[in-house]
Amino acid sequence: MEAPSERQQTLSEFFAPGKARRVWQIILAVLTSLMVIGAAYEFTKPKPEPARMTHASSDDTYSYVDVVLLSDWVYQVSGDENYTFYETMDPDGNWLLVSLNEKTFQPLRSHVDAYNAYFTDDYMNYSYPEPTRLSGMPSYISYDDISELCEYYGVTFTEFDEIFGGYYLNEGASNADVNAVLYLIGTVIFGLFLLAIVLQTSAVQRNYRKSEQRLYELGKLDEAETEFSAPESVFIPKPRLILSKQFVYCGSSGWVLQYTDIGWTYLRTQHSYGVAVGKQIIAGLADGKTVVLAAQSVNDAVLTDTAQAIYTANPNCLIGYSFDNIKLYHQRVKEYKQNHPK
Repeated sequence: MEAPSERQQTLSEFFAPGKARRVWQIILAVLTSLMVIGAAYEFTKPKPEPARMTHASSDDTYSYVDVVLLSDWVYQVSGDENYTFYETMDPDGNWLLVSLNEKTFQPLRSHVDAYNAYFTDDYMNYSYPEPTRLSGMPSYISYDDISELCEYYGVTFTEFDEIFGGYYLNEGASNADVNAVLYLIGTVIFGLFLLAIVLQTSAVQRNYRKSEQRLYELGKLDEAETEFSAPESVFIPKPRLILSKQFVYCGSSGWVLQYTDIGWTYLRTQHSYGVAVGKQIIAGLADGKTVVLAAQSVNDAVLTDTAQAIYTANPNCLIGYSFDNIKLYHQRVKEYKQNHPK
């Protein structure tokens, strides 16, 4: 612990965002902006020229299929029109599977008619339409899907692979979609961290302004500023807590409180999945509001110093968490509100 005079800070400077917080805010803002720009670029940049899809195509190559024959759907995942497989043949007689949605499928009805005609005795005399090019990304056919398709066609896994290969064309997909998703994920992650810092900083500043306004109305603002830098005031660095003769200055939450405003103080242990991850010193005010006095690096020594400072100036303050203190505190709050109607 040390005296606050060694810090050479004013009261408003004490509650201003620290240098590290400002730096992180700038870094996260820049990273979030770069992620947004990257996503926008991926969505708008020209697509590369697709390569012709074959059974040997890989899933990282933007590809196309020139459709001559197209079946009605042969495999469909219920509720997902984008996961509907169709059988197609290209001009070289290669059979492939493509995944189409209903909007893309409907204009291709002439190819469906050609498919049906192809399996008739008069297929040589049919006037087949010009090929229609579909582009997208080859996607691996999962084991479950191949099992269903093998059962549909009545073939073995090996025979299925020889006929259709191990990939289907995911029509409309592109590398840009994959890259854009990564940028969007980055935007969300960095944006959430940035938002958390901004909201916490705003909360501290808002609480400080409320405290300052209340102290001004009570005629105590000058005393609070004087005691803030008084040599006898105790500064506890890690929780950013200052204990003066009449006031507690809470750097982590922005509150400046008179000890006489505090009706109850206790230690709260935070748990995550049953494991204690942190401790906070909580104050219940006379009007029933709850504020955080210290939110980090809280230990028994910090709790003892804080409780002692509050109790010395306000012997009526309840110290510690117990059912008796809960009951008595709520009773006092009720009496306070009856005596101080809004």
